[in-house]
Amino acid sequence: MDDPKHTDDPRHTADPQHTDGARNPDGPGDRPSVVLFDLGNVLFRDPWEALLLTEGAGLADRIGLDRGEVEAAGRRLWRRFSVVEADEQAYWDALGRELGRAVPPSLVKELEEHLLLANPAAGELLAAAADGGSRPVGIASNNTSFWYAKQAERLSLHRWVDPRLVFLSHELGVTKGARGRGLLEAAAERTHPPSTLLIEDRAGNLRRARGLGFRTAAYAFEGAAASEGFKTTDSRELLRRLSV
Repeated sequence: MDDPKHTDDPRHTADPQHTDGARNPDGPGDRPSVVLFDLGNVLFRDPWEALLLTEGAGLADRIGLDRGEVEAAGRRLWRRFSVVEADEQAYWDALGRELGRAVPPSLVKELEEHLLLANPAAGELLAAAADGGSRPVGIASNNTSFWYAKQAERLSLHRWVDPRLVFLSHELGVTKGARGRGLLEAAAERTHPPSTLLIEDRAGNLRRARGLGFRTAAYAFEGAAASEGFKTTDSRELLRRLSV
């Protein structure tokens, strides 16, 4: 495919006749000029939840810890590590301190091999969004530096994604849910929201994106998420929408 780095500035790729994002923000509407993907539960499993809480196979069950305590620790560490550049070992060391029990590197490796899984439809979705290199594709994700690197490698994001359209909480220092200027506001400054489609699984983020003028598609490859009036689409319908 064409190198996306050679596309025009994504803020200026929209058809000026097709700028009314409020007209039908979650319907098919006109063809979006830019597509932004969330990662967790969209193109890839949510890393910390999968690694720590997968029933029978996650860290909590593997080493016999209370799932509620592990979930609470996981949330605290996610809030800390998703807004800074950090080494993965520092994360597991911090988790061990939270739980009062060291996490063996051999177990981490095994968990990641079995539980860090991509959406089987991710390649098709990225290809449909890129449309042969004619449409810029980006990422808008609350993420850690170490898990994003693994997701990017497994998904071969370098093939599809315009580096100017990569919005990551650990690089920006803010999440999608931050008070004031957050990750989505940063994305809005680098795109033209009414002609940009954000594919996202969480209702709060979808609502905030819509408030900024983005088109949105509620999608969760492993189910759940969204709600609050957002109808979650499936992979087939999303592919159809991206292929229009």
